[in-house]
Formats: sequence, structure tokens, C-alpha cells
Amino acid sequence: MEKTGEKEVPELPELPNWLDEHMFVEFLQRDFKEFKAIKNFKIEPTGGKGENFTTLVVRVKINVELNDGSEAATSYIVKLLPTTLSTRDMIASWKIFDKEKLTYSSYVPEFEQMFRNNKKEITFGAKYYAPTTAASQELIILEDLGNRGFKNVNRQEGLNMAHTKAVLDKLAQFHAASAVRYEHKGAYPKLYDRNLCSEEDKFQEFRDTQAKSLIKALPLYEAAYMESELKSYTSIAPDMFQAHAPKFEGEFRCLNHGDFYCNNIMFQYDEQGEISETYFLDLQMSRYCSPAQDLIYILLSSVAFELKFSKFDYFVHYYHSRLVEYLSLLDYPQPLPTLRGLHVAILNHGDWVYPVISLLLPLVLIDPSEKTNMDTMMDQESEGDQLRNTMFGHQRVVQQYKQLLPWAYNRGLFVYGPNK
Repeated sequence: MEKTGEKEVPELPELPNWLDEHMFVEFLQRDFKEFKAIKNFKIEPTGGKGENFTTLVVRVKINVELNDGSEAATSYIVKLLPTTLSTRDMIASWKIFDKEKLTYSSYVPEFEQMFRNNKKEITFGAKYYAPTTAASQELIILEDLGNRGFKNVNRQEGLNMAHTKAVLDKLAQFHAASAVRYEHKGAYPKLYDRNLCSEEDKFQEFRDTQAKSLIKALPLYEAAYMESELKSYTSIAPDMFQAHAPKFEGEFRCLNHGDFYCNNIMFQYDEQGEISETYFLDLQMSRYCSPAQDLIYILLSSVAFELKFSKFDYFVHYYHSRLVEYLSLLDYPQPLPTLRGLHVAILNHGDWVYPVISLLLPLVLIDPSEKTNMDTMMDQESEGDQLRNTMFGHQRVVQQYKQLLPWAYNRGLFVYGPNK
């Protein structure tokens, strides 16, 4: 394990032979008009330990020589399928690369142009580079936002008021543009009916083990009285990541980010330290459904503990006010969604609460570890058990669960069925 200052950087895994400097020449020629040659090419790990779960993410650093003899430096972020064969096959079956490429290449540019047509300049994320090589199906290449000073927040501390409002404002823009596009151009492809497009459910054993670990830990959260209800709920509730989106009559629908939490959002700051721009990452799990999905995801997983419950309804109200503003700007042809309707939708889609708080939130709150990865999470024995014990016994998790579990329980969100 390499150390940089006090920060441990994960070792670089074995990479495919075709990921070499030749793949980037076409992009360098586009980014540097006076490009002459590549002087130095290096691939490094990116992010901290346990920050990427579904894909392998690396940073490609390149020094180039220009026609006048001077040199320049740049870098790109590259997302690849994992090298572990079993995990690789499973993630490939989800079709997340297909979805993300389509979103970056087609829909995001459309959404941005819609705002531009209404005299508002909006950018949703990093520049996308589409390679023309045969290996293009195996990877996604993006601008390295670190070159422009973009940063993630500290996930364990969560989003403060300013960051949460910036996130909800940008989310409202994304949702509004996607809803207006639907009205003008019709339905999104079937890829967007689900977060993960699996042909078979490979998560049943994982979900059962996760549920047993959570239920066993309930006394830690002074919540043992929920045991029976949680056992019943977890035995019949579907995997929301693989489920088709339910439809409720008259409900506002849009393209959701689908994996909307703090690790997938980056911020740029001005000289005074104020937020100047908010960008989204990882558009690989988008689903066309109620915006309740993204709202439950972000508000319960990533907002700072001191705001999560006291300001939950305020944040829904703030998002709604921005959504209506942007729908109006883009001339949405349907009746505008109401605030009451949005609160009803959050209850109707409340089955997202359990996976967010039982899986995503603990991963956000625990300390960084190289063992926090998809292989360990799927392990049903020693290493997997160790990770689950760490997740459900961590002091930050215990602190939040003491409020969050009763919050969900008292709203009937651990009851599954048509009459819930």
C-alpha cells in the first residue's frame, strides 16, 4: 500500500493491455490544437480505499509535447469493469456501462441544450470522451474534474445546508429537463426501467445475510421492538435496485440519477470558498420514475446528521420550489407537480428507505478500508461477516440508526404489500 502524506492510496490492480497511450491520442488532438506527441504516460489509482464499489476507476496522467516545443500536462478518469471475474460478469450483466454511455453521449447534452435554448447555461458533469477503438465497450473515459479544483465532501460528515441546497437545485434541473424531454420526444429506452438490468436475481443471499446482521444488531440502536416487522419486511420486499419502477396515477415522473449520494457529487469553489458549481458523477444506474427515489437516496444517505431529520421536510420543499421553477422555464406542458404530491410520492416509494439505510448509509459512514468492496460485501463468510459487523457496529451508524430506524418505522416504511 502506497502512502501519500497521511493518506493511503490503493495499489493499482492489473489492467488490460489495450489501456495504453494510443487510446488517448484522438482526445489529446482534440484538447490540444498544437499537440505533437506524448512525452509521458502514467496510470494511477484514484479515490481512497473503499470508495468505488461497482467499477474500477483509475486516473491516466499524460505529459504532451506541443508543436512549439513546449509541454503541457493533463489527465483523464477511466472507469473499467472490475478485474475479478465473478464480479466482472455480474456487473456486466447489469448493463450499467451501456446506460451510462447513452446518458453521457445523448441525454446530458440534450438537457444542457434545453436550458441553453432558454438562456440559462447549465452543465451537469464532466466532459465525456467516446473512444473509437474496439475496446470502447470495456470502459468510460471522462474529464478529470480535479484539474478544475472539483472536490467531494467528507462523506462521514455529510452535506451541510449550503451543499444540500446546491445539490437539490442541480437535481431539480436534471429532473425538469428529463421530464420535458419525455413529453417532447417520448419514452426512454427500457434500460431506464430499472437501476440494474439483471436477468436473474443474484443478490438474494446477500440481502438475507445483510438483513440478519442488521436485525441481530437492533439492541445496539434500542430498536429490538422492530425485530418481527423487519424480519417480515426483509423476507418479502424485492431488491429495489433490480425492481421495475411502480406507477401511480397522476404522479410526476422524470429520469432519476439512480445512485444519488455524496460520492457521486463534486463541488467547485470560488476564492471566498463558496460553492460555484455542482457536478454529478456515475450516471450508470438512472431510472425513469418518481423523483422520490433520488430524494430518499440523497437526504437519508448524505445529509449531515444534525440536518437529516430536522430539515427533511424543508429540503423536500426547497427541491419542489426549484423543480417548479425549472419546469416552468422549460415550458413543461403538463400540470406542475404539487408539494403535497411530492410528499405522497415519498411515502409511495418508501421501499427505497430500507436499502438506503441498511446498505448505503453504513458504507457512507464507516471508516475507509480496502476491504470495503463488492467482493467482500458478497462474501457470506469471515471477511463478509467482519465487514457487516463493522458496518452495523460503527459509532456513527449507531448514532444515526437510533433516530433513523424509528423515523422509518413510525411511517410504516417497514411494511411491504399492496395494503401498506
